[in-house]
Amino acid sequence: MAEAKNEIPLDRKLSEIFDEGYAAMNRLDENAAMPTNAPEFQVAVKKAIGLFEDATRLVSLVGMFSSNESYEEVPTENLRYFLLPFFLGKMTLRLCNVNRAEVVEVAEVYFKDFLKRCENYRLYESPDKDSDAARDELAIVPGVQSDKMRELQRMGQERNEKIRKFQEKKTLEEKIKQLRYVVEQAEDKIDEETKREFYLSLLKSATVESEEELESVAREKQMLQFMAANAKNRTDDDNGEAGPRSGHAAKRHPVKPLKPIIITRDAVQKAVYGLGYPSLPTMTVAEFYEQRVAEGIFPDPEKMKEVNKNSLMNRVHQDNAAEQDREDEQQEQLIERDDEEYLARQRAKDEFKDEHRRGEGNRHNRS
Repeated sequence: MAEAKNEIPLDRKLSEIFDEGYAAMNRLDENAAMPTNAPEFQVAVKKAIGLFEDATRLVSLVGMFSSNESYEEVPTENLRYFLLPFFLGKMTLRLCNVNRAEVVEVAEVYFKDFLKRCENYRLYESPDKDSDAARDELAIVPGVQSDKMRELQRMGQERNEKIRKFQEKKTLEEKIKQLRYVVEQAEDKIDEETKREFYLSLLKSATVESEEELESVAREKQMLQFMAANAKNRTDDDNGEAGPRSGHAAKRHPVKPLKPIIITRDAVQKAVYGLGYPSLPTMTVAEFYEQRVAEGIFPDPEKMKEVNKNSLMNRVHQDNAAEQDREDEQQEQLIERDDEEYLARQRAKDEFKDEHRRGEGNRHNRS
């Protein structure tokens, strides 16, 4: 498997995989009337997640992004790949029949990774926590304001911030709608500046939505923890009254835990980006390829070499080489035997070359 880490056979372009995943996600958004837990809806969600995960691994493989760049240095066609963790977070939240606590944990990783990467590239500016803390500290100084006034001020600030974000989001959605129509209708003829503006607007809208999703995820995590604590208390009470019932409990099949796939190329980057989420494992490109080979999805490199050796093109080259060897061997035998016919033919060729210069021939209508 050492070679698998360095040479991964690719039969599809990154842009094709991304576009297919993006189209699948848009179809899900259009089918809002379909129940989220419907089998066909969940199949489509998992398909979109798989495509975005594969695109993420390819982005990691080619080392597309670096932490010491800004978005101005990124080519226009590559800007859309910033959205991969955001799309994965959105699709992950739509998963059903999976441990919900794992779903929200993984989605949180994706949204945080997206915002952090956008912040590194100056596409997003995180809230200034120091100024917020200083404002809160000033607010609790005795005699400055009453408790009621402080609470009203806080609520007013939150309300104004929500109104600002709502208006910003609506403006961006309208702009994206117009730009998407222009880009999709004349994709080949659209100028790069318009396309870049479209991708940057998508990223800006995604950062606003990611902040909202993180707030929602934080509230859901608290609710899930509360529900888990209550369930544990009820279980302890039942066991205390009726005794342990583990022998009669239904057997549960182990469920494979969800793993966030973030944009990272090797184990070093994995350690850096995974530092904030030690309880959630991530996968590098090499680990992903080894897993797919073990599952039989990707071909084994050694087997592919054998297949290539027996391919039609190789057989044609081998036949041509064998034919050329046979002709060379026959000529050597004729020369060794001093074959009169062969020697006469070779002398005639030499005399023709002596009498006719290279390039002579049909010069009709030539000046």
